[in-house]
Amino acid sequence: MYACKVTCRTTLYHDFGNGTPNLASTKALFHAHYQNPVSDCLRVTDLSNYKHWKNQFNEVAATALVEVLVPYERHVDFIEDYESLACRLSRRLLPIKGAAIQVIESEWLTPYRSERFYRESQPKKKI
Repeated sequence: MYACKVTCRTTLYHDFGNGTPNLASTKALFHAHYQNPVSDCLRVTDLSNYKHWKNQFNEVAATALVEVLVPYERHVDFIEDYESLACRLSRRLLPIKGAAIQVIESEWLTPYRSERFYRESQPKKKI
């Protein structure tokens, strides 16, 4: 069960490999990798502000809005603690390489949400 939904903003990095990136190829790369949910409890909802030049590690970057469903924790009472859990989950599942994570909004899910984010390849679970 998920007790809280948190929306965060962060910077994603993705390896571009050889070649010279341009704005169109950078957009296509990020949209191809983040059009489906990253996991059952994390999905990228908006990509913007594309950096179409490579850094020293051959990576391009984009700013992303991420929705995170935070599982219910028996010993957590405050929404700020759920926001912290959401940031840690984002850092663990996304290629953000130490970029800052900013919480934009959070909301309690009352009643708790039992459904997760579904990928296109996964059928929805009937309840």
